[in-house]
Amino acid sequence: MKKTLFRALFALFSVPAWLFGAEITVPRLEFVSRGALEDGDFAVSTSAEADIAVSGGYKYGMTLGLGFEAPNLEKALSYGRLELPYALASPPTDTEYNAMVDEMNDRLNNQAVLSLRFLEATVREVFGKPLDLSFFAGHYHALGSGDEFVSRFGTAPVGSSYRGFFYFPEGIGNDPLRRYNGGIHNVFGTGMAATLNFSDNVVSGLYVYQDLSYRQLYTAEPLGGNFSGDFRLLVNAEKIKFEFFSGASYLREHAPVLRGGFLAFFSSGTGFDFLFQGGIPFWRYGDQLSIDNCYFLMEPRLRIGKAGLHVTFFYHPLYYQNVEEQDERGRADINTKLFFGDINTNFFEWGLESTMNLQIKNGEDFGMWVSPFVSVITSGLQWDFKVRVNPLYFSGDGDIAEVFVGIRTAY
Repeated sequence: MKKTLFRALFALFSVPAWLFGAEITVPRLEFVSRGALEDGDFAVSTSAEADIAVSGGYKYGMTLGLGFEAPNLEKALSYGRLELPYALASPPTDTEYNAMVDEMNDRLNNQAVLSLRFLEATVREVFGKPLDLSFFAGHYHALGSGDEFVSRFGTAPVGSSYRGFFYFPEGIGNDPLRRYNGGIHNVFGTGMAATLNFSDNVVSGLYVYQDLSYRQLYTAEPLGGNFSGDFRLLVNAEKIKFEFFSGASYLREHAPVLRGGFLAFFSSGTGFDFLFQGGIPFWRYGDQLSIDNCYFLMEPRLRIGKAGLHVTFFYHPLYYQNVEEQDERGRADINTKLFFGDINTNFFEWGLESTMNLQIKNGEDFGMWVSPFVSVITSGLQWDFKVRVNPLYFSGDGDIAEVFVGIRTAY
């Protein structure tokens, strides 16, 4: 009895001791409220996402990543108090059954979830060489996003801001949990990573892992048995930044999948920058290769004094994160952002955006939004205020306006 009590007390006090010795950071936090008309009524919905990292510091090389996701916080809170109204003594009709399935899917897609996102353990400078070995499980690196230049080299943001909830509030394929995050491919699974630091500005990485993302593509298969390997190279120069990756996946009873891509960022140093992302996130060996397999983003950036102009052309890939979305076939966006101020230096920016969405192949789908916006940074948080107006409302069936208020981390 005394031994059991001693062990319980030891466990109770050892956990807080470990937590006090760890470093807790929030690499990413995004909180966005969207107000729009739904069935003639104005309603507000809130999306929240956060990454929380608990690490033992450089010495221990252990990082635990937690993730919080709430595609619609209002629905998640209300569903916690409601019961399904379908308790029938007789078999339901087709209408009742379909209504029940729709509501259950809506509940599942709009849960507020705190989950384990990734786990990483790293051995640094193996044999005294500039080589780090890591074991990881979960959502690991986004390849081709450019985010690694900020976290690893401490540069100004390189990747495009045309990502996330503000530009894809409906998600991909009406799935609120899937949005373009700026990366061409995402490492998701359990495996090993080797990072070789050639110099302070040249880093390569090799990933070998059991790929868990294919469970969404081949639902009849078990989680195991799908293995992937990816190679990545980062080059950080003063005016040129380059990221390249290539990889392949072995799938049981299916042809292997190949992928590759690169990001290039050029800065003239005199007010003109250019970002290019291109690649093939998914191509099954033996299938016909077409433009639908491609991820393509081009973004020239111009700054004259306090004014700036970013023009983004983005061609949607048919496959993203190893999931096929037929609705994305032939889709492209053109986003023009005219702004004044500098959010990175003066912590204030305002301007006007116009976003055109079109489907290139058949020309049937065309949408346009005009959006005045204001962005402010205070106490490590960036506040974004935006109104999206649909000038084509009177010639179509869309909503005339939407209001966005966003809060996210800014380091």
